[in-house]
Amino acid sequence: MEAVPSGSQTPWQPLRRRGAAVPLRPLLEESRGRTITPDSKIDSTPIQAEPSELHFSGFQLGKSSVKILKLINISAKVMNIHVIPTQTTYFQTTYTKKCQLLPGLAYTLKVEFCPDEWRYFYDCVHVRFKDKENLVIPVHAYPVIDDLHIPPCVDLQAVPLGQSVCHAIPLRCSCPVDFEFQVFVIQQHEAFSVQPLTGVIPANGETRITVTFSPQQYETSQFTFQLVISQFNTKPYLCTIIGSSAPHLALSRQLEENRGAVPKELKVPPHGSKLPPRRDAKNSSTKESDKLKVGQMVQLFL
Repeated sequence: MEAVPSGSQTPWQPLRRRGAAVPLRPLLEESRGRTITPDSKIDSTPIQAEPSELHFSGFQLGKSSVKILKLINISAKVMNIHVIPTQTTYFQTTYTKKCQLLPGLAYTLKVEFCPDEWRYFYDCVHVRFKDKENLVIPVHAYPVIDDLHIPPCVDLQAVPLGQSVCHAIPLRCSCPVDFEFQVFVIQQHEAFSVQPLTGVIPANGETRITVTFSPQQYETSQFTFQLVISQFNTKPYLCTIIGSSAPHLALSRQLEENRGAVPKELKVPPHGSKLPPRRDAKNSSTKESDKLKVGQMVQLFL
């Protein structure tokens, strides 16, 4: 249950300040290296933010999207709080101002985001009470790869010794932004190799990672690698490749091919070709006997 509004709902007019563009490459490191200051720890404040961060993951230029943020009074006291909304022009925060926030009740904030270019955006919501800043809720917006599908496991067909098989994993991107990637080998095996280890997924394009399996002995082997994309708030992809080799594989495949082959005398003529006329043995013998009878009758008349 929320507190009864004491005033009308009016949109916050943000300051006209343009944020600096952040390249995609350091986004992963930025998210890992970000530290939380004591004032922004939610556990130390009587106000709890749900969610603790806002993420606009994936967007379209000129199209608005909205996220809901709730500020809940988890203390046993009536709180007087002051909300400082987002400040950049790309985020607009709308909320209803209340005189007091009773225990268990919440402020509901609507944060609207509308981008005009393909890049990373950042802003934050500040919450103050007791004359100091006690809570910071980060707001992120960034492009993402929606059509990237990395199989968790790939089982290759058995390969004879001395031969190799290649398996290609496509990396596709449907948004107009280039994404760098890097491959880390987690479980190495001498029979496997992967290329390339670094590269770029082109905007609205596709590239590939190729795994080559060249068995050196009769066994079943395994190879695991990790794919990391330079996308904010992303998780690495793990992929395991399984390959095997066994004796007499080449001979077994040759026998299977021979079994599936059709002998010459049993081969079916191609579609549309005319078959030679069949000779009917019964009709042929009847015609020969009729000729013989006619010959005998001619000799009698003579």
